[in-house]
Amino acid sequence: MTMRRNYGVIAVAAGIIWLLIQAQSTDGRSYANGGSIITYFWPTLFILPLGIFFHVAYLYKRSKPAAGLLIPGGVLLVTGLTCQAGMLFDAWATVWPGFLLAVAFGLFEFYLFGYRGFWLLLPVFVLGGAAVIFFALLSITAIAPFNGLQGLTASLIVLGGLMVLLQKSTGDEDDYRKY
Repeated sequence: MTMRRNYGVIAVAAGIIWLLIQAQSTDGRSYANGGSIITYFWPTLFILPLGIFFHVAYLYKRSKPAAGLLIPGGVLLVTGLTCQAGMLFDAWATVWPGFLLAVAFGLFEFYLFGYRGFWLLLPVFVLGGAAVIFFALLSITAIAPFNGLQGLTASLIVLGGLMVLLQKSTGDEDDYRKY
């Protein structure tokens, strides 16, 4: 069964690559010649296989010390996907928070499958939260370029922040000194 599954994965990957080579981009570029394949698919050819290799190496050993392989594996995997999206859609100005998300993803994988240190989650949430905020802000600016809607959105964000700051304390909040 595993041999059949391997052939199936290879067939699906080959079919996807073939479809991508046949496709035309939105501005008329063709991916059909050899130079364009390397130019547009270098993340899929060079970065993603390394990330997959680190994940397969972890799955082969599957122990807590081997979970350290997931950090570079996760970083390379998400970085490869970010670079591939940037290359195919010429969206480098929009996808750059994916690099922050890559580090957060690698550390979170290490947290899930390795040592569950509480302090490991701090950079995961800071980097992941920053990536989500930047993706959201870049999406808003892509949908509503500098016009009245963007000013309204910024005003709503300011009002929401003021509401959070001016909200009365209930006394139920955790004291930071407990940690």
